[in-house]
Amino acid sequence: MKILVALDAKDYSRKIVKDVARLAENTLADIVFLGVQEKTNEPAKTLVSALLKYQSDVYSYFSSDELPYAEFSSDQWQEKAKGDWSLSTRGMKEFTLRIRTGSVAKQAITVAKELECDLIILGCSSKFGCEWDGEMNVPLRVAEDAPCSVLVIKQARNANQIVSILDQSVVKQDSLEMVNQLVTLHDAGLKIVGVKEKKESKNDEIEHRMVELLKYYNDREVGAWVKLVDSDNVKEYVTNSSREAIVALWMGGKQSLIKKLFSRSMVDKLLETTKSALLILR
Repeated sequence: MKILVALDAKDYSRKIVKDVARLAENTLADIVFLGVQEKTNEPAKTLVSALLKYQSDVYSYFSSDELPYAEFSSDQWQEKAKGDWSLSTRGMKEFTLRIRTGSVAKQAITVAKELECDLIILGCSSKFGCEWDGEMNVPLRVAEDAPCSVLVIKQARNANQIVSILDQSVVKQDSLEMVNQLVTLHDAGLKIVGVKEKKESKNDEIEHRMVELLKYYNDREVGAWVKLVDSDNVKEYVTNSSREAIVALWMGGKQSLIKKLFSRSMVDKLLETTKSALLILR
């Protein structure tokens, strides 16, 4: 697994590092910390300092004999291309610090594609919905266009419940495991929500798939419950759930029912109302 974490020097970035460290510990993932700055001829000192501090914080969550990443031997950044610097180390797993110039959302999406990341994580300020300082709608634009799953952490706190609303026709193994990781991370209960379609003929298939999902998680000793919600009511249900639980939405390909139901404005509303985190699964 490879995780890309978009970070800046603000408090909302600092607060997500603990969750990143716990997820890295659970998955033994390769980690990429990405900072984005305005165009200059060298990495900004404040951003360099912040990324190195966050890297050190992640390392501190591991005991010395369990740390899967090697120590950085220097802070000599390599310029990969104009406006693109990297600092990397490899132990059992790889840890990379990356700084690029440009737009945060665009660069996060570009780097995730280049490195074939499985997950993008970023925080956001809770003062104005879910924003990044200096750039509007960063979490929304990343969630909308990313090539992989996206976890937006608004407030770093444990949630008692994960509400997983998955497209029952095309659930991927990686998505199921990602939800499992959230359950483990937060020691939370799991509610699997299916969406009833207006065509009655499809509901039997949905119910069958729900039973399969329930068995999948129960076999992994994850306490799960299932619930069916009418498609007309699912937006209200998800919005209400996001105020207390972490919501995981499957928004996969063009045929995804969830993607059809949840427009850009609806995802933006969820990012605004959530009190903890929102996971967009692909």
